[in-house]
Formats: sequence, C-alpha cells, structure tokens
Amino acid sequence: MSRVLIVGGGLTACTVAHSLAGEGVSSVLLEREAVAGGLIRSEQMGGVLYEPHGSHIFHTEDQEVWELANRMTPFNDYRHRVDINVEGRILNWPILLSDIDAQTRSDEIREQLREREGIDAAARAQAANFEEWCLELMGPILYERYIRPYTEKQWGRPARELSARWAPRRVSVRWDNDPYLFPDPYQGWPAGPNGYTDLLDGLLDDERIEVRTGVDVTLESLDGHVRDAEADLVVLTCPLDVFAGHRFGTLEWRGIIVRNVHIPHVDYAQGAMVVNYPGKEYPFIRIHETKHASRQQCEGTVLGFEFTNAPTRYYPIELPHNRQLNDRYQDFLRAEIGPDRTFFAGRLANYLYIDMDDCMRQALDASVEVLDALRATRLKAG
Repeated sequence: MSRVLIVGGGLTACTVAHSLAGEGVSSVLLEREAVAGGLIRSEQMGGVLYEPHGSHIFHTEDQEVWELANRMTPFNDYRHRVDINVEGRILNWPILLSDIDAQTRSDEIREQLREREGIDAAARAQAANFEEWCLELMGPILYERYIRPYTEKQWGRPARELSARWAPRRVSVRWDNDPYLFPDPYQGWPAGPNGYTDLLDGLLDDERIEVRTGVDVTLESLDGHVRDAEADLVVLTCPLDVFAGHRFGTLEWRGIIVRNVHIPHVDYAQGAMVVNYPGKEYPFIRIHETKHASRQQCEGTVLGFEFTNAPTRYYPIELPHNRQLNDRYQDFLRAEIGPDRTFFAGRLANYLYIDMDDCMRQALDASVEVLDALRATRLKAG
C-alpha cells in the first residue's frame, strides 16, 4: 500500500493528509510542536474561545475548498469588519468615503480622491512599489494616516521597499461604502465548540493518517524517517532554509507575537474583531477579539495585542533575492530527495503570503500531483 511522508503539521499538511486518505493513500505527518495545526488552532482562556496567534477569517471564492472545510466543521455566516484608529477616532478599514467627513482636511482628501477615481489598481500593482501604488490610489493624506505608519510598523522597513503585488487584495478605497474587508462569496468562522481546532481535527480524523508530534525533521534525518514510515514520496510544508540547514542562507520573514489577556467582566471590549493602530505612539499594531466571530455566549472576553518584529515566520518579505533563494532551495531538495519523490505545498515551503483557503487549495493540488506520481511509479513497477 502506498504511503506518503508529510513534513510539517499546519493546515496545508493536514489537508494533504486528508485528501490522500480519501483516495486510499496512507500518510505519516511529522510535526515539531506538541500538537498539529500550526498557527490556526483555537484555545480557551477563562472559558472564552480565542485565537492565540491572531485572527483567521475563512473567506474564499473556491467552492471546493469551502465545501471541504464545511464537511469538517460547520461555519457561521460571520463577515469580517475591521476598525482603525485614525486621528484618535475609530473609523472603518478599508477606507470608506462616508468616513472622510469625520477627518480633518476632508475637502483636500476628496479632491485627491477625485483626481484618482478610475485608476486600475490591479494593473498598477504589477509596476509600482507599495508606496507608489498607494499614493496613486488614494493620495498623500490618506496614505500618511492609514497606510504608511501601519505598514512600516508591520514590516520594519520603508513602504517604498515593499512589493505592491499583494496590495490590491489588502488595501482599497470603498467608493460604495461597503464596510466589510473581504468580497468573497463564501465567508465564515467555525461554529463548533472548539473553533478552528474542530477543522483540524476533522481533517486528521482518518485511520490512514498517523500524526507524530515533537519530531524535528531535517534533510540529514529525512532518510531515516522515510524508511521508518515506509514512505514512497515526501511532501514538504516546512520552511526550506531550516530544513536544509541554512546551507544557502536564511530566508527573511516578518514575525509577530500576540499577547492575550482575559477580560472577565465585559461581553465585548471593542467594536470589531480587529482594530488597527497605525500610529507609532502605540507599541502594538492591532488588537484582536475573537468573540465577534465566534459569537460565543459567555461572560468575559479575550483581547490579543499584536506586536511586530518577533522571531516567527508569519509574512515572507517579497523581495527578488528571497524569491530566488527559496527557488534555489526547492531545486536543491528535488535533486537531493528525488525529483519524482518531492513535492512542496503551503506558505512556508513556497514562501508565500497566502490565506487559509489558498493553503487548502495548494494542498489539494499537491495531492493530485502526489497521486499521479504514485500511479506512475506503480505503472513502471508493473
């Protein structure tokens, strides 16, 4: 019987294992932490369900991915709305035309927007850096209030050094005053008692999937794990520079850390699940309150204060030399492990800034490639 070794235990890895199991293929999933699930596991504090690593909103255009997630756990109909602190006022993010009059210099802002109405934002993102793209979209006043300080706090470098490739999905001016962050047709948050943990547990609930935790795998130790698991193929969902011993250098990531606090005597402490704090006078970048999405009925709430510049791998720094370095690691690992035996999936292995639905889509696509490779191997053997 075919067996696949999966290195890493986040959402992508769990989805690969689930997809393969559905086709009768067993897998062994190796996770360095004490539990599988990566950054999206939900926890409880003082009886309140919360996300220890910051807010995760399931939103997608991919019907197959949405249906898969809902087979694992029911989702509610939560739609994500974000607030932002601008000039000491709580306004909406993305920028709404209806919020302009609440700000100083509103006439100037409206004039700058009129000059830019009709800009093809997606096309501009292919040519401009992040700062140029934003200035072209909204003008200097809104850019300085909403965008530049937040972006530079988050990334720790000037905004003009960042790529604009991902900007159209994250930054906008809403001419129609739609207050919700995501336009996707399928949106929600897990409606079960354990949040995203129910999604992960559902994906792994198959006798063909073996999860081994507390296992730190490197290229040097991989052969032993392959033999022990009697695996035919390997799927890597881990950071490749770490896996390969940093032999070509270290990939750059922008990390965050979330400090969570239980507030026992209030139902809600802020008006939205996430409130952004772009000003440099705030040491944190945003505050999370999961209860808005979970809709849990209980006393108290949990606030998560998000700080940047932590030694964690959240956001890849999309610069050409980093992309080239990850490509080099992929080429090297294919050659070392075997080009027909090695597959990559997920944000860590592919060094991408992607959402949960994209992680699951990559996992499903990688599973198809794995199944094709297994069939080809059987045909050769047979």
